[in-house]
Amino acid sequence: MEQNLSTLNNWPAYHNLDDEQDAQDHFIVRDGVSCAGAHLIVDVWGADQLDDLELMERAMREAVEAAKATLLHIHLHHFTPNGGISGVAVLAESHISLSTSSCAVMPNQSWRSRCYELIFSPDSSRCRSYCGDVQGAMETFSEKLYKGYSQHLEITEVLFEQRTEHQHLIIFQNPCFGRVLALDGVVQTTEADEFIYHEMMAHVPLLAHGQATEVLIIGGGDGGMLREVVRHSNVKRVVQVEIDQAVIEMSERFLPQHSQGAFQDSRVEIVIADGLQFVQETSLRFDVIISDSTDPVGPGEALFTKGFYANCQRCLKPGGILATQNGVCYMQLQEVRDTYQRLRPIFADATFYGAAVPTYVGGIMTFAWGSDNPAYRQVPLSTLAERFQAAKLQTRYYNPAIHQGAFALPQYVVQALQEVAS
Repeated sequence: MEQNLSTLNNWPAYHNLDDEQDAQDHFIVRDGVSCAGAHLIVDVWGADQLDDLELMERAMREAVEAAKATLLHIHLHHFTPNGGISGVAVLAESHISLSTSSCAVMPNQSWRSRCYELIFSPDSSRCRSYCGDVQGAMETFSEKLYKGYSQHLEITEVLFEQRTEHQHLIIFQNPCFGRVLALDGVVQTTEADEFIYHEMMAHVPLLAHGQATEVLIIGGGDGGMLREVVRHSNVKRVVQVEIDQAVIEMSERFLPQHSQGAFQDSRVEIVIADGLQFVQETSLRFDVIISDSTDPVGPGEALFTKGFYANCQRCLKPGGILATQNGVCYMQLQEVRDTYQRLRPIFADATFYGAAVPTYVGGIMTFAWGSDNPAYRQVPLSTLAERFQAAKLQTRYYNPAIHQGAFALPQYVVQALQEVAS
């Protein structure tokens, strides 16, 4: 913790022209908008030691020093016996205020949310920040999945935000990606590019199989995966298991283009339950299982275990196919290794295929593949083309050539799999 606090002292107060202008004039023009200083609100999840009164005061003092501001007074109140702290640092220039899990206003943007990120070590995958000005507040959603690397999405409107029974859910409007759904601080899907992910997760296993009539979807509460699966007329039954009813309800309300009425399809059965428990207990058998889960944290963690994969194999009909979301392979190569190590003893044919989805920053999104029939990922291009034409699918990303080429993995992934296998 001493190291985290001392790091703040190394930050320059004004490190670019914009900051120099901020220092010289109370009223600045940024992005064409005249504003009186800057206002920053930071919400973090998974932070440490937020009930430590002494640490909280030290953090505020370090923040003031890092911002080159003038401290007048600090007042903190520790709530007992339930815990939690609220307080304010009064500055000559402005103020800093905080409560149990949030911190607010600073006159100098140079420190931004990094101050509290370093001091309280929040779970970076659950950190959101908002910044604004006097005339028209601009909010940003900050997603930091990897050390030293993050993406920021401008929020033009928050459509829905709530902590559900299982996770924090937010749906907001973004100028580039349209409506965006995030869970526990991690972007799950956007209107603009969801078709890439959903088409590749659904059509690759279904057209590789060629005769799938019963499909299980685990997760996928936004409805995009279900929409693509029910486009296959040969599919007679779809069971979707989603742990969070609120994700389905809010997606139907705010992201209707994802499902496009698929939840009302007569072939569909929605089960609100834990996916791991479902595959452990069900007597149903499926031709294809698609695990459209979050990353292996929170509710999605159990869906990346050897036990889950083994139970999926049990739920497959002979020669069935399992396809799962497996992260961005360049940034999450260890996750690929772990999944491969768990799949190999369970399926005769275990591998991955990929697609580039802009929302999932860092490179190629990988999908894990498990089957006892190696021929499914070696279907000739002419056969895939016949099946694609017969299915009468209207796609924006998927085509038979993309399907076949998706199983060609980058060499660094090939080497990682070889290391696991050796």
